[in-house]
Amino acid sequence: MAGTPRRGLGWGDTRNIVQNWFGQSFRKVHLLYVSPQWVTNRGERFDPVAYAEGYANAGVDCIELYCKDHHGTCYYPCSLGIPYPRNILGELLPELKKRDIRLIAYVSVCFDNYALGLHPEWRMVNNYGDPYKLGAFPMASICSPYTEFVLQQLQELAQNYDVDGFWLDIIPLARDVPQDPWMIAPHPIPDYSLYAQKRYREQTGERLPLRPVGDEADQLFEFMTAQVETFMNRAYAVIRQYRPDAVITYNAAGAPGDPLDSADLTSIEGHAPNYARQSFISRWSKARAKPFEIMTAGGLPRMEVGGGWNGFDQKPPQIMRLEAAVALAHGGSTLIGQAPYATGDTDPAQFEGFAKVYRPIRALEPWLTNPAGVSDIALIVAAKPRAASTQWGRMQDGAEAFHEAMLDEHLQFDIVQLDADLSRYQGVILSEQTALSDAEVERVRDYVRGGGRLLATGSTSLYDERGRRRPDFALADVFGASYDRESNAQFAYLRLLSDELRSQVTALPILIDREPLQIRLHGGEPRGQFLYPDSLRTDATTILWGDAPPDETQAFAGLIENRFGQGTSTYLPVPLKARGFPNMWLKYLMRVLARRLVPTPLLTTSAPPGVEVVLNRQNGRYVVNLVNYHVGDSDRPSFEDRAIVLSGLEVRLDLARLGLDEVSRVYAAPDTPVEYAVDDGWLTIAVPPVEIHTVLAIE
Repeated sequence: MAGTPRRGLGWGDTRNIVQNWFGQSFRKVHLLYVSPQWVTNRGERFDPVAYAEGYANAGVDCIELYCKDHHGTCYYPCSLGIPYPRNILGELLPELKKRDIRLIAYVSVCFDNYALGLHPEWRMVNNYGDPYKLGAFPMASICSPYTEFVLQQLQELAQNYDVDGFWLDIIPLARDVPQDPWMIAPHPIPDYSLYAQKRYREQTGERLPLRPVGDEADQLFEFMTAQVETFMNRAYAVIRQYRPDAVITYNAAGAPGDPLDSADLTSIEGHAPNYARQSFISRWSKARAKPFEIMTAGGLPRMEVGGGWNGFDQKPPQIMRLEAAVALAHGGSTLIGQAPYATGDTDPAQFEGFAKVYRPIRALEPWLTNPAGVSDIALIVAAKPRAASTQWGRMQDGAEAFHEAMLDEHLQFDIVQLDADLSRYQGVILSEQTALSDAEVERVRDYVRGGGRLLATGSTSLYDERGRRRPDFALADVFGASYDRESNAQFAYLRLLSDELRSQVTALPILIDREPLQIRLHGGEPRGQFLYPDSLRTDATTILWGDAPPDETQAFAGLIENRFGQGTSTYLPVPLKARGFPNMWLKYLMRVLARRLVPTPLLTTSAPPGVEVVLNRQNGRYVVNLVNYHVGDSDRPSFEDRAIVLSGLEVRLDLARLGLDEVSRVYAAPDTPVEYAVDDGWLTIAVPPVEIHTVLAIE
């Protein structure tokens, strides 16, 4: 193949190019042009002018076009793959260029039913020889000659078409650990194809283990990851030879579980109605030095996660507007899917739906680009998806649980890694951040010693940066408690001992349906205790359909507070997660514990839970985004003319902490004055009615 392989694309290679357009492009459509061989009148109704005009009228500024799909069909002339009766790419691209609409070429990589049907030996298989499949699609082995096949397809596409970028799908990336909900494509191990076996023996001198465990599994994951990295570097080189300025990314690029992180931008799937997950992705991506997008299906979901990509029943416009607003509040874009009919045409109503989403965004763009979060709390995601590959899932889940609690509490927080400047924050949260290096531990220790406030949970710091178990918490001195042993309790009750916490949360025992750790105190003060149940959870021990009650004789240290240097630590030895009715008391507790980190908040508001409030510094001013999740309630959908509008809200800002001596103007973007008052160093803003997304500017 043409092109010189090199290690990683690297953000610096195309930084200026991406900043010049992708980071300022907020109106994108993911055109899933999929037209299988069985379709009647296949492609006959495709009208490139109608598509381009529809996008232009809707305010769309970038299209991501399926140029090769999972079936193996190529929608451009290619010497490999299933040919298509029309050159969809060649016909649509010039029409888009006439209207200043960019095009990113989508290519399905490891799903290819055509190639894997011709060459079943190219499939990724398990140790029984059974192919790995997702629905109708087996996955190609990245060790097989299939890579040459797909690289040639990429070369012909890049050589012949002046596209603005490439989006590579179905890249097997992450260690296959539980994900709730799904975020990134796992790389099942072992890949026991003949090609993987041969390459493993060539590189290690050993046979590929049949059932890898422990260190074997870690080594095998690193081997598989290295094969993916080698392929991706070759793909980058092939594309760059012909399109040096093209943006290149892949599905789940930059996600917490991505062991490569070599794309030009962060690109992660997040789907309605999980708006809090979309916010988590946005906050995670915002702190990175790359533009980001959230991909969401345009159709109503058919599966728990990820469905709706090929749905023809487009989501109501208010749902798409809400999803777009979540990313916009953090300076990112939402790539919304569009499913045309397999005959080539599409319903004009889809363009009407996009217009209701993207035309309002166009007017707000000057207040959206390149925001910097202004925050009180650092929520740490220190996942190391390559070095400590078994830990990334629980580290992500731990942080995401507190993310949801702080959204409801309207605390201003950034999601960052431990190389961030922690001194900027009043509080730091390490929620189940299990795998920390000695250097990261020392940064946390220095932060607390210098007067910072720490909130930590679960097995935080019990593993090193390679995912190896330590004999004790590396932060035991900060916690004021040491690891003793795993408990044999399937769940536990937490009884709060602090009068303040009991009044703020509840005096009742709180059921925590997770396995706590048993700890030994050495200096920390108990502010809560775990009560183990009187019996393990079995069919024989049920009380009607309920769990056994707490056993007062099995009480162990629970919530611990500790002074360390000039700062304080609060530690709860259980991984917290709170979603749904059974966990309401636990969610209250999480909100209260997070709020205690911030005695003097930058921002307070009367907005109810379900409204995300985001404070940014942007273009020499402060900008407050209010995003109303209530319009996205899928069980109580509201029509556009009966939207759930929130009125009478206030936002208050601490001017001294923002460094503002005076305020000359407050308005709702693009240019609607709002009432405000300055009193005793606080700016109080009377927020105009919030339908979906309101942007307040302070100058």
